[in-house]
Amino acid sequence: MRKIAVILASLLVLAGCAPIGDSEDDMELGELWVKSSDVSVVGGMSAVYGTLTNNSDKDITLIGGTTSVANIVEVHQMMMMDSEMKMQKIDGGLVIPAGQTVLLEPGGNHLMLMDLVSDVLAGDQITVTFRFDGSADVVVDRMTAKPSVGGDEEYHSTDMEMGN
Repeated sequence: MRKIAVILASLLVLAGCAPIGDSEDDMELGELWVKSSDVSVVGGMSAVYGTLTNNSDKDITLIGGTTSVANIVEVHQMMMMDSEMKMQKIDGGLVIPAGQTVLLEPGGNHLMLMDLVSDVLAGDQITVTFRFDGSADVVVDRMTAKPSVGGDEEYHSTDMEMGN
């Protein structure tokens, strides 16, 4: 009887160590790339684009991230304000509905890298950790920087208007 009690207690302890509902498998990140442009230099900014697919049965929110190349990583959107396209932080993060895919793209939602501590040049490979509410963080290694292309929003580090 004592053996059974020890085994049951051990199983309960081990079960308490397993994550419940916050699996890295909940989120699938694809086609990721980081923008390289004339403002992706020390003190400047860049952005991460790609797809975020929620494979779970609950909504998950992208709330930010971290990277060694930037001091600030926030979730941003471009939107029309006063007849102009302006960038602003998405308060509370970007919701990825259960079973759906959200696109991070130039001119739309994106993960903004600000106050760069090193230049982000075309061909560079960086590591970015995506922080989620409702799922485990996802670390993406060797994300490649690509030159900006037509349709990119313009960033002006000295006079950029953000509606925080």
